[in-house]
Amino acid sequence: MTRFAFIQNLWTENLGIMYLSGTLKSQGHESRIFIDVKGADAMRQVLEYQPQAVGVSCTTGLHHWGLQFLRKIKASRPEIITIMGGPHPTFCPEVIRAESIDFAVQGEAENVVTDIAEAVEAGEDIRYLENIVHLDGDEITINPLRNLIEELDSIPYPDRSHYDRYAITKREGSKNFICGRGCPYRCSFCCNYRLHDMYHDKGRYVRYRSHENILDEIEEVKDRYGIKFVGFSDDTLIFNKKWLLPFLEKYKERIGLPFLSTVRANLINEEVVRGLKEAGCISCVFGVESGDERIRNEVLIKGVSDDEIRRTASLFKKYKIRFGTYNMLGLPGETIVDAWKTVKLNAEIRPDFPWCSVIQPYPGTKIHEDMQKTLGKHIDADEIGASYFTASVVDNPHIKQLENLQKWFHLAVRVPLLQPLIRLFIKLPSNPLYTLVFQACYGWQLLRRSRLNLLQMFKYWWTQQGMFKRSGRKRRKK
Repeated sequence: MTRFAFIQNLWTENLGIMYLSGTLKSQGHESRIFIDVKGADAMRQVLEYQPQAVGVSCTTGLHHWGLQFLRKIKASRPEIITIMGGPHPTFCPEVIRAESIDFAVQGEAENVVTDIAEAVEAGEDIRYLENIVHLDGDEITINPLRNLIEELDSIPYPDRSHYDRYAITKREGSKNFICGRGCPYRCSFCCNYRLHDMYHDKGRYVRYRSHENILDEIEEVKDRYGIKFVGFSDDTLIFNKKWLLPFLEKYKERIGLPFLSTVRANLINEEVVRGLKEAGCISCVFGVESGDERIRNEVLIKGVSDDEIRRTASLFKKYKIRFGTYNMLGLPGETIVDAWKTVKLNAEIRPDFPWCSVIQPYPGTKIHEDMQKTLGKHIDADEIGASYFTASVVDNPHIKQLENLQKWFHLAVRVPLLQPLIRLFIKLPSNPLYTLVFQACYGWQLLRRSRLNLLQMFKYWWTQQGMFKRSGRKRRKK
């Protein structure tokens, strides 16, 4: 039996490591999830747990935190095996050069983490396992990837038990679920662009669980936690209508809880929206990304028209489903005029939750590759901070104004009368007031969508302050 510890640094359930924990336990190993935030004392708790392996799952930007935590682990207990998985090591395997990491894991990891646990138990070498990245002297060795898990029903349910130890996560009235894996689209700002190529000969990329498997899990969680509503975290829940519509019928009959979902505007029609509404959908989010159709489809390769966005908004309003939009500012080549098109399109369709970030050229995305070709130089992932709400490393002569507009985006959309004033504000230097305005709007959206009470909202805000701060890394020089 091998004892694993998984660490995260956000006050929310992490489905990725929950699946890993559930898989390990199903094979007779021990696993526990720890939250490393202000006041949680995760380091002491992990060391008292005495794991043989400690793992963190990191996106680029968040890897700064992951490396720091593993560095402290190694300083206290050098014999513990330290592992980093997730998008960052998948697309930046050179992170293995960090002294705090023994092994990195690329790609889908349920079977891999079981292989690691069994190797540790048997005293065997981990270096030769599939999906593993390790150092051979000064050389990085990247092992071949395992085939994708095509039968998703074979994966044990995510292990949610660890979050009962924390007051905020224990009292959450909602739980998130994933019905499938893989996205058929190749948007330039998303890592699916690269994952398609990495797994091109490793099995079916877009996969769904059976209706019974996902509904059985939701029923189990509903009975155990008394949840009030459900969130579906799939990239493409509505992609396969032959799978979706019967699922919605069964969900209505067996579960009956209100739910939230992410959708794509080009896949929306009245039949889908009606099905969502009748099954209990109360809120959806879809990507506008940019209000300039050329940028959205030529730069971001989104494949969604303005008319499809307007139609989607109109249908949600008709069926009284609240909706939000995902948007980005600071795109390569974006002007202030282009950015205001994003504001104006959102103001026209009137989303309940207009969400906006500053673009980050994450490794594994086409935007990252294109920018490197344009600049003729490597973009160091270490320059990218943990937050996409503050600053970007994208070269753009208007970047300061675009970063400022991101802070005022919610108000510019929801209160169009303020737009002339906001046009003046964004020309001024960034200041704490702009950050405060953004945090207030972001918190209000979170409060409305997640149905946290005010005390929970304050605790969440206080512990998440790092997400709203600059990483402290210097902006790349032009």
